[in-house]
Amino acid sequence: MLTDLHLHTFVSDGELDPAALLRQAQQRGIARLSITDHDALGAYSWQDGVVFEEARRLGLHLTVGIELDADLDGSEVHLLGYDVSLQDPVLNAHLEAVRAARFERARRDIGIVNALLGEGTIREHEVFVAGRQTLMKPHFIHPILAKGLFPSYELANAWYRDKVKSGVAVPKPVLEAAIRLVHGAGGWAVLAHPGYYERWDGQMASCLGEFRNLGLDGVELEYPYHACSPHRFSTDAEAALMSRLRAAGEPLGLRFTRGSDAHGPEDLDRVYGPPREV
Repeated sequence: MLTDLHLHTFVSDGELDPAALLRQAQQRGIARLSITDHDALGAYSWQDGVVFEEARRLGLHLTVGIELDADLDGSEVHLLGYDVSLQDPVLNAHLEAVRAARFERARRDIGIVNALLGEGTIREHEVFVAGRQTLMKPHFIHPILAKGLFPSYELANAWYRDKVKSGVAVPKPVLEAAIRLVHGAGGWAVLAHPGYYERWDGQMASCLGEFRNLGLDGVELEYPYHACSPHRFSTDAEAALMSRLRAAGEPLGLRFTRGSDAHGPEDLDRVYGPPREV
């Protein structure tokens, strides 16, 4: 029985709607899962909460989750929150502030891109999709790529980062405050994919005690670093990282989770293989 507590839908930067994601997960043998969209809980209210009905129909254990952007000493880190209340007013106020800022930034960014690359390069309906609550960089880069203006995502992203500066600040709490948001909503907080935080250059395990003192409850231990980023992680490096994190986290009483960070069927294929009949 597989567990995957880190999955995304089209509510943020994933490809599938929530019900379709559950079906795709079940077809790969996943029995326990969580949808953790970036700064959004909309997957759980989409179409009047049909995702809960679909989970019951498929025999899946669905945990309410979210992935929050947070700041740690000037660097962005991601915090997973589980079993959070969908009605918590403080968490929802934060999410609404983030959504409003991202939407305002998007409107300005579209204007800047179209001024630089030509009117119609990005059209608002391509970005402001019904049901999408979190607007992120891929939502702008893919329309640019579709026009054939750059040969690769990497080059388009580099151009965007250099040229498109709207000046809109998106709220990003410090890690301790993000943990408080999760706890205040009745949930437990897990540091997502710690191997990706390059600033600590492999020393993330030694920081877990500090994060535990901030209230951190767990670490995403099992994560497909090699499958997702083979240019950065060999299978040996992935195994070594997990060993360090486990050795550091166990004495602290941290919980360990597993997640694929899948954003669509191709990501699921990469981690679990193609879907099978169930």
